[in-house]
Amino acid sequence: MSVTELVFRETVRRLVRGVIACLGGLTVEGLEHLPPVGGVVIAPNHVSHLDPPVVGAILNRPVWFLATDELFDIPLLGLFARWLRAYPIRQDSADRTALRRTEGLLRSGEAVVAFPEGHESPDGRLQPLQPGVVWIALRAGVPIVPVGICGTDHMLPPREWRLRHAGRPVVVRIGRPLSPEELANGLTGRLGAERGCEVLTDSLLRLTGQGDAR
Repeated sequence: MSVTELVFRETVRRLVRGVIACLGGLTVEGLEHLPPVGGVVIAPNHVSHLDPPVVGAILNRPVWFLATDELFDIPLLGLFARWLRAYPIRQDSADRTALRRTEGLLRSGEAVVAFPEGHESPDGRLQPLQPGVVWIALRAGVPIVPVGICGTDHMLPPREWRLRHAGRPVVVRIGRPLSPEELANGLTGRLGAERGCEVLTDSLLRLTGQGDAR
């Protein structure tokens, strides 16, 4: 990452933190669980357009973002996203180009943020996870760090773009890393990815305070 990119990233991080502070505040738990080096998939739940900026603002290492390709059709927003190291993936499809790029980044020791639900939740409840995030982590042999986000939907409701005061802090809980062995439990291929989705789902439910709800 160049000096210009570092300055830009830090400026955006401070701006996001300032905005969130004005709209209700931010509480972060478990930041020590994020590995400081090495390939890792960071997997948050998704309840608002505000989730990616919040995740980028709290992490203490440079990250890449998998983002819907529709975002890059919006001229200024797409350019801004690329400056923040986002790259596109086609939703609800096996986008092999994006998956290969993700695997390459992970194998080279980078951190990649990917939202395993694939879409924003319309009601704040965790939606069924798509197996691609787990599959690529297993292929690259890297852990997944689950992240539970609560409250961004009160500041910026799903599919809206107008910020509002939430009346409460956004809470971000970072869980312990889930190793490839823990995710797959000895299974391979599709079965390993499905098993990993179950493990990741359970972790995200706990981190978002949704218990055993499915």
